[in-house]
Amino acid sequence: MKGTQVLLSVSGWSQAQGDETPDPVRLLTTGTLTGQPDAWRIDYTETQPGEHDAHDVVVKMQKGVVTMERKGAYATSMVFEKGRRFEGSYHTPYGALDMGIFATQVKYAVDEQKTGEVNLKYQLDLQGQFAAMHELRIRFCPSQKA
Repeated sequence: MKGTQVLLSVSGWSQAQGDETPDPVRLLTTGTLTGQPDAWRIDYTETQPGEHDAHDVVVKMQKGVVTMERKGAYATSMVFEKGRRFEGSYHTPYGALDMGIFATQVKYAVDEQKTGEVNLKYQLDLQGQFAAMHELRIRFCPSQKA
């Protein structure tokens, strides 16, 4: 799959009920952007500080819907469509958890230079119980060749 090599900044926060301070997350990585004006795809590998495992992530953007698939020890597939609820599973080394997502914001844009961003806000439920409110922002631009 030939695409544009991009530098990605993935940032977000989650805030559980009663928490005073959001829990921030930030990741800088590289990936590949493929697609055309009405359908885009970003492939990248995610690693967390202190973890040795890498997780392949695929983000697809099409017709106002963003899907995110994460492979590895903590695998999941999520669908974000504003005002709609998605139900799926969150797989862990200890077993699978039922997961629900209700998106309150789903925005994305990619310009002619292949620079863009994805902005998501959503409520996450695990095992039928509210877990947290989440915000996720993925910014990307073509990486410079050495």
